[in-house]
Amino acid sequence: MEKFLSLIKKDKQIIEDRLNLVYKNENEFEKMCAYSFSVGGKRIRAILLLEAYKSYKEVCDLALDFSIAIELIHNYSLVHDDLPEMDDDKFRRGVLSVYGKFGQSNAVLVGDELLNNANLIMVKAIKSLENIDEIKNALSSSEIILNSSGINGMIYGQFLDLENKIESLNDIEIINSLKTGELFKASILAGAKLAGAGDKDLICLENYAKSLGLVFQLQDDLFDFDEDIRLNKKTFATILGKTEVEEKIEKLNKFAFEEINKISGKKEFFVNFIDFMKKRTY
Repeated sequence: MEKFLSLIKKDKQIIEDRLNLVYKNENEFEKMCAYSFSVGGKRIRAILLLEAYKSYKEVCDLALDFSIAIELIHNYSLVHDDLPEMDDDKFRRGVLSVYGKFGQSNAVLVGDELLNNANLIMVKAIKSLENIDEIKNALSSSEIILNSSGINGMIYGQFLDLENKIESLNDIEIINSLKTGELFKASILAGAKLAGAGDKDLICLENYAKSLGLVFQLQDDLFDFDEDIRLNKKTFATILGKTEVEEKIEKLNKFAFEEINKISGKKEFFVNFIDFMKKRTY
């Protein structure tokens, strides 16, 4: 696990260094945009995309560009989540959010720019390619990312969450799958597709990603259990109870392990990632 954690740390630093090049801070608005991802973050989605690519090919600028794109999309969603009409949160990770520091209107614009720039980064990366198969894979990869972050994924999940019409566990699972799970899944599938992974591997990777995406949410429910009980909030944990959720996590982890061991690409990182998730405390 020590070797794995070292790899995570190395990947994260590569992502951070690349993010620092996105905006040059030449004007106030660029400084606001750069601030949005300078206040911390685990960069898990970017790392997953990078490692999925590395399961099939050596890392290159193309993979790094797509990793940055998905990180910008994730951060745009956080910027908009903090707005008054959404979570109304002036703080994120213990410091002022973009909304808290620069105001509501600027936060809307910063989020818009992050999403726009993510698309632009992918387009430029694809334009730099010459091999037709690489171009097709990159287009498919960008489609996976954009499909998972739009009306078929994250954005629609946020809409359903705001509607606040949760009546069953199925409602909770649908919202969580769309709002959180889709971009988590897209990170792995986009990285693998970008590297030319075959359809059989992509199916196994999708099953793996869906399982761990749900594990991520179930863990969050356990972390927030006492507060959610106080607020009478419906989650997997408050409805099923802690014990049943913990059992569900074990089954999902077992299934994820089985699926990842079916792929033809390198699998060590993703096997270790299951254990990494088990030890997650926040």
